[in-house]
Amino acid sequence: MRPDLQDSRRRRHDSLFELYMLGGSDLVKQGIRGIERDMIIRFEMSALTPEKGDIIHFYAVNRWDEDDEFDEWARPSTPMSPDAEQIVGVTNEKLAGCRPTEAVIDDFLAFLKT
Repeated sequence: MRPDLQDSRRRRHDSLFELYMLGGSDLVKQGIRGIERDMIIRFEMSALTPEKGDIIHFYAVNRWDEDDEFDEWARPSTPMSPDAEQIVGVTNEKLAGCRPTEAVIDDFLAFLKT
């Protein structure tokens, strides 16, 4: 594997591990005005297994405040598999104008930390 791709995968893995350390789908923390944040998190992948694809859709919403929401699609580093296109209902062409997955991960993690 090319060194730049290995580095990209390592950074993505480290970011996902950071998300896990924050609590992942069970993330509950104190928000503004003392309101509890109970986040519902959903991801869509570009392949049927995590090892073969990237996260292409990041979604999180606070159960107690629907205005506290993150919803963004991302462009994967490799094209989506045809099976994933069919399951997710989005095509590579639709994702072409989106920001790369690595950029969206950073904003998603920042959102969860606020």
